Amino acid sequence: MGSAGKDQAGHESVQNVVSAGVELCKLKNKNYTRTFAPIGHMITTRRLPSDKPVHISLSLDDLTELNIPDDFIPNVYLQLDQRLQPLQPCLNSKESILVFQQHCRIAEQYHKVQKEIALLQERKKQLIAELDQDEKDQLNATHLTQEYQQLSEENHSLTSCHLQCREQLEKLQVLLQQQQGSS
Repeated sequence: MGSAGKDQAGHESVQNVVSAGVELCKLKNKNYTRTFAPIGHMITTRRLPSDKPVHISLSLDDLTELNIPDDFIPNVYLQLDQRLQPLQPCLNSKESILVFQQHCRIAEQYHKVQKEIALLQERKKQLIAELDQDEKDQLNATHLTQEYQQLSEENHSLTSCHLQCREQLEKLQVLLQQQQGSS
């Protein structure tokens, strides 16, 4: 199907949605309500240059309200930032419901990713704390090793001094015994 065929198919699907009579939906969200009206003019799928503004006219005649239960959006979505929460669909529009379902899936994925990020950040904090503790332990071990070496050298020195003193004492005792024996 060529580009013209795709444009024609897209144009027909838009016409089908418009001709099906998209009714007013009152979209409820936590703190505000948005109202959408049926389309008053035909929307075409003709490609427009991106630098030109696009104007869409909406008719506010024959407004009717569609009440959607508050529990229609699962609570997990209400935990998201208000700007990221899925808006309730117009139940008379299949396209609106499909967009809502896609938004719900994306919001669920976003929520999962945010939870994963939070868990990873918590794990990062734990690992940093463990690393800090390991560094402190390493410094402490280095300090203890140096202290051990210093004390070992001091012990060796004191042991040598003790042996020398003992030898001198033994020599003095021998000399004293010789003097007492000769007297």
